[in-house]
Amino acid sequence: MDPMIFVAAIPVLISLYGVIQRKRFFFLLGYFLYGILVFGAEMQKFSATEEFSHLLVAGLWGLQAILALPNKLNYDGSKVFKSFAMKTFASLFVINLIGIFVVKNDETVPELAVYLHGILMVFPLIGFYLMSTNKIPIKEN
Repeated sequence: MDPMIFVAAIPVLISLYGVIQRKRFFFLLGYFLYGILVFGAEMQKFSATEEFSHLLVAGLWGLQAILALPNKLNYDGSKVFKSFAMKTFASLFVINLIGIFVVKNDETVPELAVYLHGILMVFPLIGFYLMSTNKIPIKEN
């Protein structure tokens, strides 16, 4: 088994902690670290093979890292924050859905990566649900 899969599982566990504790910082930190990890791996594959598809995948996970750049802002209940969070959740969902298809078509990536992307695809749905039903605690900045 590829030892990198254990490294890739660490950001997933960080995001899981963020979901369980309802801590936005850790939720985003996991996605940020995973995005950086995939970005680096795909850029390395691109430099070795010069296949454009690796550059596209690297760009997609670079976008995930930018969207999930962790910050200490608290949910204040505003419509602007809620709208931005919903769009971020939708983007993270789509990026990791694409990740499942990318891993399925790449024989060099372990099959366990499909499950990691699947888990990272479900977490934004949980956040989307919690945000839409107002079950995220409102805090003052």
